[in-house]
Amino acid sequence: MNSPRERLLAEEWPTGTFGHTRPPKRPKPPSEPWTPEEQAQHLATLARALKGWHDPSEQAQADRQRHHHRRTRPRLRLITNTTRGDTAA
Repeated sequence: MNSPRERLLAEEWPTGTFGHTRPPKRPKPPSEPWTPEEQAQHLATLARALKGWHDPSEQAQADRQRHHHRRTRPRLRLITNTTRGDTAA
């Protein structure tokens, strides 16, 4: 009977596989960068798919109701460059 030590020492080059062969490595798919046209098309497809979508969960609905005032209230206010004494005639 062969012990693990005997099998390990029987290898020509110790690989830790105890005499078995290693599985062949799978080739990696080539990673080619997307062209700007492909990126634009992909972004347009995603935008169309997500248009009008809302998370239907109760937590998301509660968050939308809680933050609704932030969307309806204007964030910026226009300050004109007039002084107090100026009147529009």
